[in-house]
Amino acid sequence: MIEHEAGDLTCTVEAQTPMVELQSALAGAGQMLALDPPGDERLTVGDVFDRGLFGPRAHRYGRPRDLILGIRARLPGGEEIRGGGKVVKNVAGYDLPKLFTGAEGRLGRLLELTLRLHPLPARTCTLVTATQDAMVFEPLAPACVDYRWAQERLLVRFEGPVADRLAEEALALTGGELVQQDEQLWDEQRRLQAGLHLHRCLPGDCPQRVAELRDAGATTVFGRLERGWLFADLPAPERELSPLEQRVIARFAA
Repeated sequence: MIEHEAGDLTCTVEAQTPMVELQSALAGAGQMLALDPPGDERLTVGDVFDRGLFGPRAHRYGRPRDLILGIRARLPGGEEIRGGGKVVKNVAGYDLPKLFTGAEGRLGRLLELTLRLHPLPARTCTLVTATQDAMVFEPLAPACVDYRWAQERLLVRFEGPVADRLAEEALALTGGELVQQDEQLWDEQRRLQAGLHLHRCLPGDCPQRVAELRDAGATTVFGRLERGWLFADLPAPERELSPLEQRVIARFAA
């Protein structure tokens, strides 16, 4: 890391830093970058933000564009630019960090990133239940909510010092099974997500969209219902860029 402001829950890191090394360093201070995308020890911070990768924790903490505060980047012409800042509340001009996040290098190369951090949870606990109604758990603020259609099971993870109590309240609502040592369960979810394609829809349209994907030949489908994010072994249709997106990309790539 270039800089770690533990009191402000922010850090600045070089883009080529491996994610595992960053998370290990932050864990020593009781903090984390709340992103858990699928990948191995070669996955870098730059890869995650350049490609907009995310995992199950995005349900509560958001995707990469929600956790980036500032960038230093090199444009295709060789010029270096800076955007954003080093504090959480920072709004001025173009939001270049969010613009570069997920752009896959079309605007330039990320060199340095300033990121928002969160406390490392003291406890985790997961409810495995047969219900498909993810909304019933929202008042309990779960960290992760994934549905596996093949097994017809909803996985609901709670994090923090009262994770066990929240999981027991969730169990009383729907029944199921509590998993205390749940890291392997979520490692499997990330492994399952690797190589699949993201399909987005309205949360209420998830069951219909799953049926459409299966009719189209998908053999693996799972999703984060309350966000309308489905992962399947079929490519997602190419999204057309809006006129505004085309103008912005043309300006920075010129």
